Amino acid sequence: MPHTILLAGGGTGGHVYPALAMGDALRARGHTVVYFGEASRLEGRVAPQRGYTFRAVEALAFPRAGLLAKVGFGLRLVRAALRTRAQVKAEGATLVLGVGGYVMAPTVLGAALLGVPSVIHEANATPGLANRLCARVASLVLVTFEESLGKIPGKVERVLVGCPVNPKVLVGDRAAAAARYGLHPEKPTLLIVGGSLGAATINEVARQAATAWRDDAGVQIVHITGPRYHAEVLASYRAALGELPAGLCVRDYEDRMGDAYAIADLVLCRAGSSTLSELCALGKPSVLIPSPNVTDNHQEANARGLERVGASLVFVEKGLDAAAAVGAMRALLADGDALARMANGARSLGRPDVAERVADLVEARFPVPK
Repeated sequence: MPHTILLAGGGTGGHVYPALAMGDALRARGHTVVYFGEASRLEGRVAPQRGYTFRAVEALAFPRAGLLAKVGFGLRLVRAALRTRAQVKAEGATLVLGVGGYVMAPTVLGAALLGVPSVIHEANATPGLANRLCARVASLVLVTFEESLGKIPGKVERVLVGCPVNPKVLVGDRAAAAARYGLHPEKPTLLIVGGSLGAATINEVARQAATAWRDDAGVQIVHITGPRYHAEVLASYRAALGELPAGLCVRDYEDRMGDAYAIADLVLCRAGSSTLSELCALGKPSVLIPSPNVTDNHQEANARGLERVGASLVFVEKGLDAAAAVGAMRALLADGDALARMANGARSLGRPDVAERVADLVEARFPVPK
């Protein structure tokens, strides 16, 4: 007998795409999966596109300061959990799979009020606030990084599984990708991507790289700007370069990341857990500029894990020397041996089968109530 599972959480690609990878694995085994999230955020757009029934739930941001604000938050969270409990019951849920983000908490807590078990997945090295809160009522916590195991509060069981990866990003053909992007299939290629929301700092480093390499026919760039920054980035490129030169492909969004990875010899990006898991599963060398605008600076902790095994170079955004980052990337693209060593380091952390492992755990640990 199949489960009715609620995927709960979201806000960014680092939460949404691992959730959908796990949801896809569970749906393939015959389970019913419904996505509970915030309609105005990424999950509200992407989950329905992927064929999921989507239910909008209330999201409450935790105040960082002020006792009265925190007390008020607690009262609002209780009310939100009580309202969401009715939604959980209406779906006939037998399990909740939470992936982090503020919007997860009302669903996990509402399910707990009904006695519905929950599994939480923590994608980052430093657990997020919603996961730390919900771990106290969860039945099982799954983590991506070993260092997270000791950072989960309470006595809940924790299992190291890694971060789920969409199998579609693992399949790509370099020659076909080169044709699609209008690039040469054999030239060293830098892929630049700022994540689902884009990243202004990444875009500025990209502009400097394209400007510095404008007369260098030996390298190519694929730059995925993010829709928010696309017009701004194009204007910046044209101000610096005139018309975009051959060897520079600029896209606002890429829904076929398998192509982008297939042509990439080196990747410049943020350090969200889902992106890093894709890099490791594929064995892609990277230059990482962790976002400082995240809870507990967790992206830098994520990035340092790859740095320790030689998979990545890490540049901190505060005081960033963009020219140094551009020079380091050019040197790497000219050094096949260095790229090969970095690729091996990335592969040492790769776990391409995480979504299937999570599905195995769910079925083994949580038999469907009769």
